[in-house]
Amino acid sequence: MLARLSSERAVIALCLLLLAVALTISTFGLQFADLGGAFDPTFFPRIILICWVLLAALNLAVDMRADGGWKLAGFAKVVPMALATCVYVWFLPTLGFFVCSVILATVFLLILGVRHPIGFALVALGVPLSLVILFNHVLKMPLPTSPWVWWI
Repeated sequence: MLARLSSERAVIALCLLLLAVALTISTFGLQFADLGGAFDPTFFPRIILICWVLLAALNLAVDMRADGGWKLAGFAKVVPMALATCVYVWFLPTLGFFVCSVILATVFLLILGVRHPIGFALVALGVPLSLVILFNHVLKMPLPTSPWVWWI
């Protein structure tokens, strides 16, 4: 098995799988106040994480079957994105979901080389805003709020 982990893609796929499994496990056993008839705040993130685990396992299986060599160019994108995600998680309780998500989306888009201004703005602002509307206002599952933009 270690011989099949010789490519950069397989190592990254393994890291993504381990991260997804660790995050999924961390959602179990959390205690929250009684929210009435609302779902537990980990309900939707757990669904996303389980999908991530399945996709990462599939990705790892495909990458282990493929014969490829090491390419350092992928690490130039993956490492900053992983660090940005860690910073995002660190500041999420303090700055709130919307502010942190806009910053994270901006960093990801810059790293990935997206430069089209309309698409950039739609993704960086639209995705976090639509998630806030969905969770805070439609599903009534509050996301961490910002000290500056508490209404979102």
